[in-house]
Amino acid sequence: MNSDVSMLDGATESPSQEGRNEAVGRSRGRPGGDDSRARILASAGKLFAARGFSGVSMRELARAAKVNLGAINYHFGGKNKLYHETVVQLIEDIGPVFGPFICQLKEDVFQAAGDRDALSRCTVTFMKEMFSTVLGNRSIRWQMAFLLREFHQPSREFPMILEERINPMHDAVGALLSAVLDLNPSSQIVRLRSQAFIGQIMSFGACRTVVCARLDWDDYSKDSIDVIAATIIPATLASLGLPPAALSEEELQK
Repeated sequence: MNSDVSMLDGATESPSQEGRNEAVGRSRGRPGGDDSRARILASAGKLFAARGFSGVSMRELARAAKVNLGAINYHFGGKNKLYHETVVQLIEDIGPVFGPFICQLKEDVFQAAGDRDALSRCTVTFMKEMFSTVLGNRSIRWQMAFLLREFHQPSREFPMILEERINPMHDAVGALLSAVLDLNPSSQIVRLRSQAFIGQIMSFGACRTVVCARLDWDDYSKDSIDVIAATIIPATLASLGLPPAALSEEELQK
């Protein structure tokens, strides 16, 4: 698991201390039902996203979820299983967010049948959806932070994230780039360029503070996201050799 320093009220909590806390928790109070389980998952996700697995204590998790330690152990059997279930919930939550336009991209690439104007249009559509979601959807900010932490400090749950959420998006973008570049979708070039394609969008989410500070923005807004899209999308089309005529100001500002 991650190697962040575990802190509770300014003091380090050792594994043995945490184990004693769990044992005490098992003997305290009633664990509650589905509502307490949902609160624990929601609180755990945000805390793990901010500080990683080792940076969050069991007592802190219980306090944030407004439950006793016994509820965490009743529902999850300990911190390791709680982290696992938090990842499972994250995968389930972001599926409906990204899934529809990933499926749409695959369908659009198939329908384009190699036509470069059509490929340009589906590139624009997908990138606009990605910018809008990654930068404008406040409800998934902690999930994005959680994923970025997993990218930098992968846990035992990372293969599950890779299989369920990363691979489908990369494969869809890979199908687009394969059609554009006339290369095998499994080739190193396509996979590397897929990473670059997706990464340039994700970087604006990861570097939100830097971008806003440099441009004197308070935060991303619809207008600022439109500016980012209007700047990055034409450059992406040009790098792929796709016709810029497919991208109009009217289309970008919809």
